[in-house]
Amino acid sequence: MATTTTGKPPRQLSLATQVFIGLGLGVLVGVFFGEEAAFLKIGGDVFIALLQITVIPYVVVALITSLGRLTLDHAKALGLRAGGVLLVLWAIGISVVLASPLAFPDWPSGAFFSASQIEQLQPVDFLQLYIPANIFASLSNAVVPAIVVFSILFGVALINVATKARILDLLTTASDALLAINGFIGRLAPYGVFAITASAAGTIDVGDLGRLQVYIAVYVVIALIMSFWLLPGLIAATTPLRYGDIMRTFRGPLVTAFATGNLLIVLPILAADGKGILARLDDATTDPKARRIERSSIDILIPAAYPFPNLGGILALMFVLFGGWYVGSAVELAAYPTLVVVGLASLFGGTVLALPFLFDLLSLPADLFQVFITVDVIGSRFGTLLAAMHIIAIALIGTYALQGAITLRFFPLLRFTLVSAILIGGSLAGIRAVYTYVYVAPYRTADLLESLQLTEPPQPHTVYRESPSDGDAASGASENLEGILERGTLKVCYAHDDYPSAFLNAKGELVGFDVAMAHRLARSMNLAIEFVPIDSIADIERRVSTGYCDVAMSLVPISPDLTRAVSLTESVLEIALAMIVSDHRRNEFATWAEIAKIDGLHVAISDSFVGRNWLARELPNATATVFRSKADLDSMLAAGAPGVDAVLSAGEEGAAWTIRYPRFNLVAPTPVRLLPYGYAVDRRNHELLLYLDTWLVNAKIDGTIDQLYRYWMLGEVKESQPPRWSVIRNVLGWID
Repeated sequence: MATTTTGKPPRQLSLATQVFIGLGLGVLVGVFFGEEAAFLKIGGDVFIALLQITVIPYVVVALITSLGRLTLDHAKALGLRAGGVLLVLWAIGISVVLASPLAFPDWPSGAFFSASQIEQLQPVDFLQLYIPANIFASLSNAVVPAIVVFSILFGVALINVATKARILDLLTTASDALLAINGFIGRLAPYGVFAITASAAGTIDVGDLGRLQVYIAVYVVIALIMSFWLLPGLIAATTPLRYGDIMRTFRGPLVTAFATGNLLIVLPILAADGKGILARLDDATTDPKARRIERSSIDILIPAAYPFPNLGGILALMFVLFGGWYVGSAVELAAYPTLVVVGLASLFGGTVLALPFLFDLLSLPADLFQVFITVDVIGSRFGTLLAAMHIIAIALIGTYALQGAITLRFFPLLRFTLVSAILIGGSLAGIRAVYTYVYVAPYRTADLLESLQLTEPPQPHTVYRESPSDGDAASGASENLEGILERGTLKVCYAHDDYPSAFLNAKGELVGFDVAMAHRLARSMNLAIEFVPIDSIADIERRVSTGYCDVAMSLVPISPDLTRAVSLTESVLEIALAMIVSDHRRNEFATWAEIAKIDGLHVAISDSFVGRNWLARELPNATATVFRSKADLDSMLAAGAPGVDAVLSAGEEGAAWTIRYPRFNLVAPTPVRLLPYGYAVDRRNHELLLYLDTWLVNAKIDGTIDQLYRYWMLGEVKESQPPRWSVIRNVLGWID
């Protein structure tokens, strides 16, 4: 007799488990392969793009259907009562977000020059941002606030339309289809998270990981406090419900929301548990103030609240403020209102749309969103937990508010507010203390600057660090082009410690933008180089006219005043005038008009009549403090620039000095003032000047200047740096 055995079907891993496996494998692959895993970034980009496919259509459909199905009375009640509850929760969330920078430690931070530093922020056009004059333009350009306004207006208008059932049924069908698409894309989450994490783990600088943990710590701690104390405590303080009953009732869906990272799937459970806790209170209470509550309001409030931004999403706005701190360009207090208003409206489309929109609006690097996606794999679980508690608070407080049964007791509310403020404030202060005194991420940017080296083999050259004797260095008159070619050596003047144009790197090699340009020039002439030092711009005139050097390849402003002393080449770069100022004073130097109003202003400038003339003309209220050489500037900044309010500097040069001395910040005041910079030769040496101008024209066209500018001035140095540590290279030695 044959027997058959039946066993349980193999247990399938939940999607949440698969995502965590993808995260873990991504980290392992990134650490193992290092930069060889960088190509996986395209997979992460594809996944992010897929996530964005249905966001805007779903926002439109969800808002229209949730509002359109209401009656006029329900809509008024929701707007006045439940809407008020929502605004209170938003206010709490925004307050916490704006307070979050208190937790960011005062770690040294400096960065290479960025074009965003001279981009003048355009004022936000709130009319275009919020008024959908052309909804199709708003949809095509992803102007989320305008789309939200249109959807709300459309949904409210449907309330009194007699035949609204037809369009609502159609939109419900569309909503189901969009959810089906989301479900398919959601199943790709393990692969998308794997690609994003592997790429990030393989390429991110190890030093950056220390900074990222600050955001994770702040987000997780604040999300837990709000989920397990602030929101349930607010419910208990304003309704007859007790804290313990609330937590016991909803612990199941809260754990489910955290484990799955999916708020949508727990909405029916939240509604059922919400009606259950109200029913138990009705059965148990004899207090006439806690009269029987109409529990059907739960069925309206939960789906109606879902499309609106929740506290989990609002807390993610913290990453915008963190991102500014992370890159060393903190978001100004003046931009906070824009962050609040635009951020809330953009969150109707979720963080996938809101954060890139805000990064662009606040001139923060777009690449920060990739960083956010990486850390949000962890943070999203806690964000979903907080979002679920947010929905619970809306449902319970809103239900009592709709029935006019809110109980506002002064002393319990005061006690709750004080405890909440102490918890959140103490947590932020504690995190800051930990990362200030216990763990401090090392400052690495200055080391990176010192590690830079020439990217191409140099010409044969000699570097003089002290001025050669007159007999060795000059013949008393400059030589023409023919004499230079016969000599076989190009004598180039360079400025000491002129970051990032000419400086000694950690190996003692003379490097920098001007030095690299000199090697390219000498190669075109088939000459060796003698680098001879100069102290300042004022030193250039006598040095090039006496034959001490043939060309001063230290960028100087192309000024009519300077042409009285030397001949200047055509423009090599156009550079913005900037100010090096103490971090805490950078807001005072935001515009030239504001600078002109500062009483007793002391500005340090180089020993050049060009700079002195400019300062006297443009900032007549300022007193000049002259430094003769870059060594003098170095000593001044090392001492904290005593007696000086600001240092007038070329933008790219100033950024390099703030890398060396991160207590200072670079400000390019608006309106931005660009000056052309070039090189100098003897006024009598017309042939050499013509050669240099012709060579510079070709260097611009063939990309030489742009390539060197990006490397030395903007710090795009990745290709020249040794590969990041990885198991396959540094442990196993399988690749070079």
